[in-house]
Amino acid sequence: MNSKIMAGVDEAGRGPLAGPVVAAAVILDGENIPYGLKDSKKLTEKRRTALAIDIRSKAQAIGVGIVHEQDIDRTNILKATFEAMRRAVADLGTIPEEVQVDGNFTIPDLLIDQIAIVGGDDKVPAISAASIIAKTTRDAMMISYDVLFPDYGFKSHKGYGSAKHMEVLREKGRCPIHRRSFRPVTDCPNELYKYFEWASAYGQMGEIFAGMFLIRQGYSLIAHSYHASRGGELDLIATLDAEIVFVEVKSFAGEEDDTIALERVTPAKQKQIARIAEIYLRYRELEEPDCRFDIITVNFSNPKPVINHYPDAYLPL
Repeated sequence: MNSKIMAGVDEAGRGPLAGPVVAAAVILDGENIPYGLKDSKKLTEKRRTALAIDIRSKAQAIGVGIVHEQDIDRTNILKATFEAMRRAVADLGTIPEEVQVDGNFTIPDLLIDQIAIVGGDDKVPAISAASIIAKTTRDAMMISYDVLFPDYGFKSHKGYGSAKHMEVLREKGRCPIHRRSFRPVTDCPNELYKYFEWASAYGQMGEIFAGMFLIRQGYSLIAHSYHASRGGELDLIATLDAEIVFVEVKSFAGEEDDTIALERVTPAKQKQIARIAEIYLRYRELEEPDCRFDIITVNFSNPKPVINHYPDAYLPL
């Protein structure tokens, strides 16, 4: 009996015009393999989601690697894909004796025995599992990005070049998660999300960057600029595991640190945020959920905004 520790590796997101490329590495338990594993593209969304939960509960190890659109543009999609795969293998927490990769190529600069298997996501259970984990991870990120950029329809097409996506690109131009090196994105300028030295745009863009930051940290974004009638609004609402996170975003420029920005979240402001959070929870009919109140600051003093996250920043009274 072959007892070699083998990891299957696959990716999702090489072809889209927006968002990251995501790779997964999975080591299955040979005695407890989820039923129904196959290429993620051949599964319904509901079945993929169910299998992803099953894989996460039964696999010996799972690693995920993500390379975002800016890095894809700096190199190219093939190099970014290989980097995502290397990160996924490193994220396993254990070193497999062999890596089996879906496709024609093995992963460069990986000091582990490898085999490339064409159609492996339909032939090898561990590669099928990696395909499902990569796909569901990326899809969840794109659904969160849809909250920030609702005009583009990311929730439905996940960044691929659908007719609706192409139409919006032509009409509105690109957004911050588009891959600028991909055509036709190259020909679609940024018309809506300019901020450099535009102080009037700092508030809106600060919320956008804060939302992107949370998504990249593994949060699921569920609301942006949530309005509660005349009670005001919450900048961002997100979830992490079973916890609901209410986020106040403070954007600024010309200050050395976050002190003044943080002081702007006064006790009165905290009470207002708590009231809106209560309205949100009542509307959602959520009783006694785990909640948290965070602050994110975005400093536009330099060409590259600096983001700081303060989890559990205060407890509203």
